[in-house]
Amino acid sequence: MVEYYIVSLRKNCLAPAQCCLVEFEDVLVECCQGTLITPEYQKDLSRVQKLRHRFFPETKINLPQPASISNPQVLILVTLTVWDCQLLNYMPPDWRKRFDLVVAYVFDAAVPEYSQTEKLKIANSQFGKTAKLMDGFFMPVYSGVRALEETLKVPVSVVPLAADASKFGSNNPNRCIDVMGYGRQFLPHSQILEKTYNDSASSRIYYHTNHLSIEKINNFYEHRRMFWKLLNSSQIALAYDLLTTPREGIVYSFVGQRWFESLAAGCAIVGRRPACPEAKDLLDWEDATIEMPEDAGELIPFIEDLLHDKERLQSIRDRNYLNALARHDWRYRIADMLNYLGLEKPIPLQKSLADLQSKYERVKRIVSDRAQLERSNRK
Repeated sequence: MVEYYIVSLRKNCLAPAQCCLVEFEDVLVECCQGTLITPEYQKDLSRVQKLRHRFFPETKINLPQPASISNPQVLILVTLTVWDCQLLNYMPPDWRKRFDLVVAYVFDAAVPEYSQTEKLKIANSQFGKTAKLMDGFFMPVYSGVRALEETLKVPVSVVPLAADASKFGSNNPNRCIDVMGYGRQFLPHSQILEKTYNDSASSRIYYHTNHLSIEKINNFYEHRRMFWKLLNSSQIALAYDLLTTPREGIVYSFVGQRWFESLAAGCAIVGRRPACPEAKDLLDWEDATIEMPEDAGELIPFIEDLLHDKERLQSIRDRNYLNALARHDWRYRIADMLNYLGLEKPIPLQKSLADLQSKYERVKRIVSDRAQLERSNRK
């Protein structure tokens, strides 16, 4: 039996983005009967400390003993960036001998097109040497595969992002938030919605986070329970191609986390569809995404028309939730990762996939029966 060890940075990275990684890690642990390793280590060392660590490295990660020395050992890192894989430097000196496979799933794996000189510098750095000890990377960005492989000289496979649709998804029709704009948004649109819907005279609610900055999450699980409650209570979720809302380090368009979270929550996704080719395959059903009008003056009438179309919103809600259950749950991604690695699906994963399919069929029947009843009532 394969033994899985999942390394998490949850004790060192308390940024909001880490919440998404924690949810994925928890599904990994559940489906692979994995052992979660949550090291604590110092990243910000003084020059003297760095020099000391160079010659007298201190082990910060204590690896649990294997259940059986005859069992294959697989180490999976879940990180926000490829640079976070440097945490392997905190492993015991002979860590590579223990594991048959060492891979990483990297959420923000976009690597710039480095020059040949820069690639050589990275390859010869401590990070580059550590990366070469790994068996591969999984990343959700198709456009960055070649750049990452050429820079690190390590195999890279594409596995899209997803959400825990089984646990948190919903097509609940009772939704008190009209428009949800969490995380990074297209400010010109967000500001119009805020001034219009959050005015005391409006009956609408625009929930957004542009008005604040959160640097630290005190409790990942409490934060995400509140997050999913809010998202499951929203009619519309705003999502824009990352190239429309640029930030440093993001150089590619890809289908990001908010799309899969919003689909799982049954929200109508409005904004700018990702321009990447994979969006055609990942978001290939009617109204999977809805384009915001180019003219900002048409924004509020456009949103109002959509909010008043209750039948369309319910159809979108059902389709998005069903597609999340059928295709975009983390359990499918884990199965894809294991297929890439040539590993059999653990029994808990097999059961989780079967339960997911049963839930999909059950929800599909309920949706079909409701639609049939509504058609009968209209006659």
